[in-house]
Amino acid sequence: MPKIALRDVSKTTIHGLKNIKYMIRVGFTIIDGKVNWMGGINYLKNLLYAISQLEEKKIQPVLFLGNNIDNKIIQDFKDLAEIHQDSLFDRKSSKWIVYTFLRDVFKRNPAVNQIVEKYNIDAFSHSFIYGPDINCIKINWIPDFQHVHLPKLYSKLHLLVRDYRLRSLARYSDIVILSSYDALNDYKKFTPEYTDRARVIHFVSQTTSFEDKGAGYIKEKYKIKGRYFFLPNQFWAHKNHKVVFEAIKLAIETVPDITLICSGHLNDDRNVKHIIELKTFIEKNKLQGNIVLLGLIPFGDVLLLMKYSISIINPSYFEGWSSTVEESKSMGRNLILSDIPVHREQAPHQVVFFHPDKPVELADILIEKWEHEENIEQRSNIKEDDLTKRTIDFGGRFQSIILESTEA
Repeated sequence: MPKIALRDVSKTTIHGLKNIKYMIRVGFTIIDGKVNWMGGINYLKNLLYAISQLEEKKIQPVLFLGNNIDNKIIQDFKDLAEIHQDSLFDRKSSKWIVYTFLRDVFKRNPAVNQIVEKYNIDAFSHSFIYGPDINCIKINWIPDFQHVHLPKLYSKLHLLVRDYRLRSLARYSDIVILSSYDALNDYKKFTPEYTDRARVIHFVSQTTSFEDKGAGYIKEKYKIKGRYFFLPNQFWAHKNHKVVFEAIKLAIETVPDITLICSGHLNDDRNVKHIIELKTFIEKNKLQGNIVLLGLIPFGDVLLLMKYSISIINPSYFEGWSSTVEESKSMGRNLILSDIPVHREQAPHQVVFFHPDKPVELADILIEKWEHEENIEQRSNIKEDDLTKRTIDFGGRFQSIILESTEA
């Protein structure tokens, strides 16, 4: 890796950085331009927030956004990074298409190098930017290897493209960040020749800044009657909502009023029939009074629904490092999780596991909790001291990787 010369930014006015003489300018983007992937946006927001909490910050985040970005995203990041906009970062814009074509076919990145020079970027991180000609350090993040484990969810072309891009990313990155040791094991098998570049950072989700308007507010807003379980996952096939719906169908024989609230994008671009099949299952089994699909809702409402639920459920077949689990940990909430390796790695103490293909097993868990759970509305389990420590560890771990890359 090239050694960089740190720049004097002692006069910078960026929030939280003005008293530090030498800063490493690290560029970020909305990961691969995917502005509809809320998990990626929340990950980046949590990372930049963690950096901002370090007492000895040596990083100046520089966030590059497209010209067509939603202003809300700009507002969400304005206190966490220096922000610049360019159509290069508008996914599927003409400039973006030319950039990806040159990157993947000719291994050339002239547009990126122009950005590097114009804004004095020392490193790009978490940006899906790679290639042999880029004039700064390249640090990339691979969320998971879902396509290796669940190839049936992808077209043959998508599998080929994803393989090619991830191998190229590993080849041309100076450091590759993974969110779990489970993902690291996959990475070692996927690109064994680049194992020495891999680093693991467990990300931490922030959950203390939302306005707690109380259980009454959130229930009235979404017309929720009584207690409920909460499943806040996108409606993608691998998220495995079906096993929970089947468990609810079984559970109503014992607890007829059991309720499941679901939030998240209702569309799966890789399987457009998926949401139709789930809705058909609900209607066919007359579960409209037991299963409520809210769709995409504000993040603050997601956190309120988490806080006042009996338990939070993640039935997923596969995760890189689950945002649902991480948010629940930060709120001190209990979980019902599919028994997959990364959930075992990530899970807190307040968890019950079930086989992701056994609705009977899950139904028994739901019935037990429904019949014996304490008064949820009296709870306040957010562990701020623990969250603060984990946040600083998260930011510190990332900063140490940046420092490692600049000193090599």
